[in-house]
Amino acid sequence: MSLIRTSALRLLVGASLFTFSVNFASAQDAQTLLDQGMSAYHQGNYDLAKNKFREIVASNPANADALQMLHNSEDALLELLVAGGEFEAFAREILAAARTEGRETMRDEAAAAAAAEGCFSESYADRAQAIFALSQNFGPFGAVPLVAALGDANESKRLAAVYALSRMGSNAMLPVLAATHSTNVEVRLGTLHVLNALGDARGAARILDMAQNDENGSVQAMASSLVSSGDPASAMASQGLAYFNHDPKLGLASVENYGVLWTIDGRNLQAYDLPQEVVELEMAKHCLLRAMELGANTGSDLALVYASEVAVLKGLVKGGSDLEGQLTAQNNALLTISHENINQGLHNAVAGNHIAASEVLIGALDGAGGKGWSGLQTALASSVPSVSHSAAIALAHQGDYSDAVIHSLASALALDAQRVVHIIDQDERRASELAAGLAGLGIDVIRAADGANGLVNMNLGLNVDAFVLADPLTDLYASRVIKNLRMDPRFGSTPVFVYSNESNGDLDANVVESLDAATISGAFLDLDAERARYIEIAASAAKGLAHAAHDGHGAAAVAAMTGALGRDDMIAKYAAHGLGFAGDGAAAPALANLVADTSRNAPVRAAAASALANLYSRSGVAVDAEVFQSAMMEGDAELAEACARAIGVMAGGHLSAGVSVQ
Repeated sequence: MSLIRTSALRLLVGASLFTFSVNFASAQDAQTLLDQGMSAYHQGNYDLAKNKFREIVASNPANADALQMLHNSEDALLELLVAGGEFEAFAREILAAARTEGRETMRDEAAAAAAAEGCFSESYADRAQAIFALSQNFGPFGAVPLVAALGDANESKRLAAVYALSRMGSNAMLPVLAATHSTNVEVRLGTLHVLNALGDARGAARILDMAQNDENGSVQAMASSLVSSGDPASAMASQGLAYFNHDPKLGLASVENYGVLWTIDGRNLQAYDLPQEVVELEMAKHCLLRAMELGANTGSDLALVYASEVAVLKGLVKGGSDLEGQLTAQNNALLTISHENINQGLHNAVAGNHIAASEVLIGALDGAGGKGWSGLQTALASSVPSVSHSAAIALAHQGDYSDAVIHSLASALALDAQRVVHIIDQDERRASELAAGLAGLGIDVIRAADGANGLVNMNLGLNVDAFVLADPLTDLYASRVIKNLRMDPRFGSTPVFVYSNESNGDLDANVVESLDAATISGAFLDLDAERARYIEIAASAAKGLAHAAHDGHGAAAVAAMTGALGRDDMIAKYAAHGLGFAGDGAAAPALANLVADTSRNAPVRAAAASALANLYSRSGVAVDAEVFQSAMMEGDAELAEACARAIGVMAGGHLSAGVSVQ
């Protein structure tokens, strides 16, 4: 952890000034364990210290209890944050619990404005106390009245606002960055002073941009004094990718994500709400768009960001969020990006194992002028089944019926489900071995090395069949991750496996010392009604094979299409069409059985009858006309017509009909 972030965290983990109810016995027990653990830590007995800290985590302290520990032991927790490893994970666990307390209270603008008045006191002690209280009680929302004061006519008040914002640490960073876009020159100058004092590297790109492009000479001069020369376009692009990739130093820390972004009109700084899951993506997008304005070629990176956001929004919409309009707007914005850049974005998505984004980008290129995009070929070679099959479908739509495409389409027909497992483990070897085993079973794997990224991945628009966690992770205990995922209605009963050498009955998970792919797949729950994407993929693959067979390229998939006749009707219908153009006599019995199966719907049975007629024309293999005659008597016009045509093609015997007027 850098010194910059450590100093910011000092303010973040300070005492809360909220009024709250405390379970005194619980708080006292946890505090005692913390004191004992710190004593052992200072004596070099790290195993004993870890055991004490694990006892605290296992006791699941209430948010208010966590706040009480922060109040009593701020310096101790800061020491553990800097120490790294499991000690840092423990400190972050307490921090995460404490920060959930009072988030709604933070947004009281009138109360924040009143509290900010103390920041302009003539007494240093009063100012210090007011700044501390403002930061702790209102977080980033406490920056609003201070940013307004940056444009005040009174110079002493402006300087006091600069000082107060600089002392708020990471709480002030995002609001101040937004304020750099103010139309008020004094506000922009003030933000530069604050950014300089904060020393947060995430401000460097914006300062460089202001140094070269601000319309005011004083602002340019001030910014130039804070940064060395450089290319602002490249710097903004790099910062955007840092947000997208959740860079531990230049990305957005989880404790900074309040589900808001900031905009400013003159001196009026305002927060606007958006889903927490897309905050960092929006920040990445803003940086990349600015880099593009400055001349950088960020099209492919923007395509990846948009696709990721579309995937997240799809997941939120499926979960019941009223975001359909936002989803449509983001998807349309993606489609307006140069398709050469979307193609490169797909290359990057596949290479980065961005599964959900890869599928969105494949959809964007599907049918785009019939061009053989190279990104689709890269996706076709992916080891992730949903990615490779989606690419094969898109290529088939463009008339590519190569052996690789046909093979992938045929494999897609046998998909039993799109199964997804999240692995959150910093042990690269262990995670890679397990991922390979799962991929061998046709299971998609999404990996993360820490809890924060694991929680981000959780919202990428895919259902999840199991989670695998290390404990502790580099930034969180498994218990914290499990608490978060259990709050999502999609994952209330999803199997969770936790690597640990210790028994922990308090975890809502399966604690294991080792794990293999078969054990995980054996714990999968039955698919619910919403888990139909595997049918959609298989149906699209069957449709692609039907077109390939019509054009003379489906012979290699005959066995797969024959087997697919027993699948869902929307799959079987296209498989039957394909067999009519590519099948041989061996497929006739299965098609005849499908025609006779009254449990299937009429369109799929009609498709089977038409396929038998085409099959006879090609191979001379006929079936008993009674199969068709019986189906014709059921009263469905489409089915009767297909069966009548098959009888005629096979010369199965004329069935006369007369006309009468009742």
